[in-house]
Amino acid sequence: MLPGREGDCLLVTYGAARPFRHLLVDGGRAATYRELKARLRDLPANERRFELLIVTHVDRDHIEGALKIVEDDAFPVTFRDVWFNGFDHLQDPDLEPFGAAQGERLTDALVRRGRWNQANRRRSIEIGRMRQRTLAGGLRLKLLSPDRAKLELLIPRWIHEAGKAGLIPGVDPRPEPPEEGLERFGSLDVDDLAAEPFSPDPSEPNGTSIVVLAEFEGRRALLAGDGHADRLVSSIRPMARREGGRLRLDAFKLPHHGSRHNVSRELIELVDCRRWLFSTNGSQFHHPHAEAVARVLKFGRGDPELVFNYRSDETLAWDDPTLKRRHRYTTTYPAQADDGTVAIEV
Repeated sequence: MLPGREGDCLLVTYGAARPFRHLLVDGGRAATYRELKARLRDLPANERRFELLIVTHVDRDHIEGALKIVEDDAFPVTFRDVWFNGFDHLQDPDLEPFGAAQGERLTDALVRRGRWNQANRRRSIEIGRMRQRTLAGGLRLKLLSPDRAKLELLIPRWIHEAGKAGLIPGVDPRPEPPEEGLERFGSLDVDDLAAEPFSPDPSEPNGTSIVVLAEFEGRRALLAGDGHADRLVSSIRPMARREGGRLRLDAFKLPHHGSRHNVSRELIELVDCRRWLFSTNGSQFHHPHAEAVARVLKFGRGDPELVFNYRSDETLAWDDPTLKRRHRYTTTYPAQADDGTVAIEV
């Protein structure tokens, strides 16, 4: 997890030995781009052709940095393919992306570079149209979101926002539900927090998130973007049944930075995972929400590790020795408070 501020910027590296292969999932905020560019300059020359860039959806904390990457002809790495659902993909999965979306910056850049959704012949990246793809070197990506209904829900919102600010949505006319009960004093009560009623995320852009299960040599990481819990549950449930009720994972980058509206009990109970990743510095919506973390501890399986890429009020609340002993979990933080970077091996 790289310093995406309140957003995501995930660098995935795989292989048995150098040269390793890489893919990038989202680009965080605009400031992330500078730090990412400096970091990727240090890669060996034979590792600067990435297999894939996934831009999960159009929220600013995922797309801003990616937009700057794609527009920068001097960026130190290139991509064999870019997965991103543009405006034409929302309207019709069979349309090639050369319509109204050309007026938007990311679409323009991708059309110019000629590498866009090549894995699905330039059609939309969606369930029903594409199930899975295996990248060079053997990394398999299973698509868990979005579906056609989630994509089409974004059309009116995209039109509205495109008229105001180009591709990137600015002020969200459908913000998260009001934050109630945030002022908590003393130690967090995991049982009470986990029992809070679940209300689903109403955000149309989040519902269009490209969510993948990455598998390599028997190891699995679920990268959930800002995906909706209902769509993830529908995708995971059949796989979980085949494995005795829970899908085995080595790492789970939780949806929407650990929002209470995207992390449900039902979702957590479908996976068998020890390492839970929270990508956020806590700005904007004060993620991760305490209810989401509590659901992981209460309904997950055995001795979980909570991995945070920032030290914030929201994340440091879980660095409590009493809570750790009572609920048998560990925490991992970056070495410095504002680092924003945590590397894990699965």
